[in-house]
Order: sequence, then C-alpha cells, then structure tokens
Amino acid sequence: MASRNNVNLDRRSLLRTLGAGGIVGLAGCTGGNDDTTTTAGDGGGGGGDSTATPAGDLGDTLVGPDGEQVSLSMVYSTGSETTKTIAQFMKQEYGKMGIGVELTGVPFNTMLSKYAQNTYKPEDGEERSSFNAGPRDEATSQEQWDLMLGIGFNSYPRTPTSIRPFWTSEKKRKQSTVNFYGYRPSEDIAGMLDEASQETDEAKRQELLANVFGVLSHDQPVNFYEFSVDLNGFQKDVQGIKPGQSIGYNYQQYFRGESGGSATMSGGYSYGAGTDAKTLNPIRINDESSSDRLGLTLDGAYSFDNNNEVVYRWVESIDTDDKQNYEFTLRDNLQWGGDYGQMTADDWVYYIKEVHQAEDNWAGDVNQSKWFRGEEPIPVEKTGKLSFEIQLPEVDPAFIKKPIMWGAMCLPKGLVEKYRDMDDGGNKLNQSTAIQEITYSGNLGPYTFERWDRESVFVAKRNEDYYLRDVEGYDGTPNFEEYKMQVFGEQSTRLSAFETGEIDQLMLPSSKAKKFEDLSSTKVIQTPNAFCSILAYNQRANGWDQLRTREVRKALSLGVNKKTIVENIDRGYAKVAHTHQPEYSDWFDDSKVEKTGIGENYGAAQAKQMLADNLSGDYKFE
Repeated sequence: MASRNNVNLDRRSLLRTLGAGGIVGLAGCTGGNDDTTTTAGDGGGGGGDSTATPAGDLGDTLVGPDGEQVSLSMVYSTGSETTKTIAQFMKQEYGKMGIGVELTGVPFNTMLSKYAQNTYKPEDGEERSSFNAGPRDEATSQEQWDLMLGIGFNSYPRTPTSIRPFWTSEKKRKQSTVNFYGYRPSEDIAGMLDEASQETDEAKRQELLANVFGVLSHDQPVNFYEFSVDLNGFQKDVQGIKPGQSIGYNYQQYFRGESGGSATMSGGYSYGAGTDAKTLNPIRINDESSSDRLGLTLDGAYSFDNNNEVVYRWVESIDTDDKQNYEFTLRDNLQWGGDYGQMTADDWVYYIKEVHQAEDNWAGDVNQSKWFRGEEPIPVEKTGKLSFEIQLPEVDPAFIKKPIMWGAMCLPKGLVEKYRDMDDGGNKLNQSTAIQEITYSGNLGPYTFERWDRESVFVAKRNEDYYLRDVEGYDGTPNFEEYKMQVFGEQSTRLSAFETGEIDQLMLPSSKAKKFEDLSSTKVIQTPNAFCSILAYNQRANGWDQLRTREVRKALSLGVNKKTIVENIDRGYAKVAHTHQPEYSDWFDDSKVEKTGIGENYGAAQAKQMLADNLSGDYKFE
C-alpha cells in the first residue's frame, strides 16, 4: 500500500447512505495553507527548483519512507468494461512514473457507500455520514482508497454555478455537499460562483465563471479526463424519440411502430441497466439509477427540452418580474395516492421548510444546501391554494434552470408530518410502505409502482389516471402497459439481451456502438453528455497524504494520456476534458485553463520530475 501518515484509522460503520445531489456552502479562501501549494509552470513542466535532478537521471521506482515502492489503491465501478479498461490503462501509465497501483472493482453503489461516503463524529454531536461529513483529517470512508474511477460530475452547461457542491471546502459543513475527496480550494471558488449566480451582465458572468474553471484546472482536485458522448441504443421499432441533449424528456410519448406512424398501445417496454437503485426515497436520492426508477412514478415540477425551453409537468406556470422572486403555480388536477388528496401549495411549502430546510436534517436530506443561501434558508411563502413563491435574497436570472425546482419532487404534507417529530423519524419514514412502494404517487406519473426485486428488476404498470393526458400531445400516454428497468450485472449479458430484442433501450459502450449501428434491428442515437468523467484524488486522512499537495496531483494528471483514452478506449465517442466544463460551453476560456495529459503537457518524464520536486523529503526515485 502507499506510504501515508502513520495513523490507525477507526473504520466506523456508516449510519446511512447519503450523498451527492447538489448542495452547499464555502466561506472564505483557504489560501492553500493545507495544500502545500507552490508555484509550478503553466503547461505542466517542472516545479520550482532550478537545481532539481534532470528527469532522465531519475530512477524507475518511486520509493516511500518505508523503503518500499509507493503503491496507490484505485477503486473503480464494475459493470462497464470500458471503465475497467481505463483503470488498467491508468495503472500502466502510473507504472511508467514508478508508482504501483492496486485495482479493486466494486459495484457502483458499493463504491458510493463504502468508499465515497465518509463518516464523522463531532465532539458535541451525533455521528453523521454523507459525501462531505466533516474535516478531512477526521471524516473518512469505511474503506481505504487513494484513487477513484467511475464517477461523472454534472457540469451543468445551462447553469454552471450549480457545480458549487462539488467544490465546497470540507472545512465548513452545515449542509451536505459532494466533496468526498477532501479538497480545499486555493481560491474562493464558492464566492466567485455566488457572484456569478447574481450577475446579470453576461460578459462579466462569463469572466467570473471562466476564472472558476481556470482555478479548478490549476488545483487539480481530481483528474478531469473526458466528456463522453452518450450512445443511446434503441430497438428500431421504438418511435417518438426526440434526439438532443435532453433526449428522454418526452419518454412518456414513446411507442412501438413504424417510422412516421401514429402512436399505438403495446405490451411492455424494458430498459437494460447496469446498476440498481439505492433508494426510492426522494429525500435521499443522489444517483441517477434511483432517480430514473422513481421518475417513472413521479414526473417532478418541470423539465427542459432540447432547446432549453421549459416543459411544464406538475407546475403549469412560473412567474417572475424581478428575477428574484419566483412564483410557481401547480396544475389543478394533481392527486396524491394513499388518501392524501390533492397536491397543493401546502405540500410544497411544508416539504421545503420541514425537510429541505430543517435545521436538524431529521429526514437525512441529501439536497439541503440548495435551499439555503449561506447560513440562511431561502424564504418560501404560499400565495394561493396552488401557488407558492420562492423569495431569493439576491437576483438570480438562471434560477429556474438550476437543479432546485427543476425536476424537484415533493411528498404529501400528511405523510411527512407523521414522522417529523418522531424519534428516528427520518429512518422510520424511509422504511415506511409509502416510501418503499411509492403508494403516495396517485396520478402524478405515467406509471405506478408494481414491484422492486433488488439487483434484478423494477417494474411499473401504466397509470390509468395519469394527469398529463389532459395536455395536448399526451392523449393516451404512456403507450406501454408496463415499464421494466432490468439490471444486468454483466455488460455482455445486457448487450446480448439487447441484440435479441429482450430489452428495448440501453446505454451502449463505445466499443459496441458500431456493431449496433450496423444491425437492421437496432439504432444508435448520439447525444452530448454534460457529465465530466473524473479520477478522484483522496485528500482525506485515509488517502495518500502526498495527494494534499497540488503539484503531486497535477503530476498524476500529467502522466495519464487522455487522448489515448478518448480515441482508443472510447473509440472517439468522447472529448478530452481539462476542467469541470466542456470546451463547447459558453463558460470555458481556453486561455485560463491549464491543460494536462495531452501534447507537451503529457509524459512520464515531466510527471516524475514534478513529483521529485514536490514530494516530501522522505520520498525518492531509485
């Protein structure tokens, strides 16, 4: 294992699976005090000392204080052969730098719960678990790791200030954020994002955001290595698809038939998935797999189409005169199940205040910080039976495009208040039949819960009372009697099921896209993916302590050939990444981004030199 601080870490059991979702605050600039930050050349050349040993004279093996080769532990998510191949390639690249790597493949949900999630017990409080439970010296994961592969971070090209939860310092933690790797920014990223969020001058906003993405490329809290292209595989007879960046926003309108034909009713639709849901509790969902299952039964407030236009769902209108106070009006035909009656503004106001903004976070909400500005909850007021107003403390012209009300879900007030003041109420609500079987969904989604066989299949049946049928274009929807999300642990099994027609839709790996493009029975639709694939560097106490040094992290990024990953492993169905924003984004400024892993900014020699110049004195090459 890697040589790290001589500390015996307490492997506490996790209390619950909390996590990502988008959340909360950073106050002040760390100044790099704990990151041992020094000055290095922009392109990834060497570090500071002009008397450093030339790279050609360095040895082949990096040796730690114990006299053994440094060996880092890399955990990666299984289920995708591409991810495994990238892990093996990165191991090979680190080998050229004299560093060993021990690979461990685990299911994605296991990677989140045992490796990414961390646990912390304050001196004067109860133990808590989340993706940023506390200070990096004290909050550590159940399982040790140094490098993590298989996670993609949403770059939110529509609303880039939404990336704030990923880069919030671990030192200040009131609400849950996503900084599981223990990053301390060298500059006040949160402050810049807050300022950009309020800026109405597009040029000034662009400059602020370009600075943020420049800082991230400089700090290298993770190795941003690619933005992939989604390869959506469908059976040829699936119709109604609207290709684009928001493909699937109208999945209720899919039908089986001839191209150009009219929508008709048919038996069932099956989606082949690589991972199962973690939970069906909207309060605790932080992953796409869980969100996809719940989304079959609950539409959410509203979504966006391929032209970035609002697609109204439960909400039928959004009004604002000043871009600071936003009034949301619900449709009048929304009905909860389980005898909870009509969905009204009372449900939303109660849910926002008593779940999202509850000071004690009794329900284990993973998205709390979105509903705060700094330490203060965002005021929310009922303005009518079906309307409520969110009163922002500052102007925010992009508010409706942020993942706050966009896609937001709600629970009935009558359900939540049963557990609000109960001992361990959050866990009891989570374990209730209402949550586990989504009995409260009523007419609020195109399908209703039928059964969930863990790690096997999620089945939902057609909702005969679906509220959206009153809207033009949705007559008779959905067009399938049943919708299944079937889990295939092995990618090969999933692909075989797709080839034989057992499943109707899946995400294809780049290595298999050409095959299914050429088949007469299937089709492949490419869409840009806003998720940035990263290799996370563990800067917490159970990671290699040298990862807290910015230049060490940058050296590891310099030594991995991103072009090989994109062109050879992903067969060109991806773009190289250097920061948490794609190059096509309005917020990306090439002049401010430090590039790693390509051209003159790639190579084992310069990576080794940077390590030699910036590792502590107890390390050397032999």
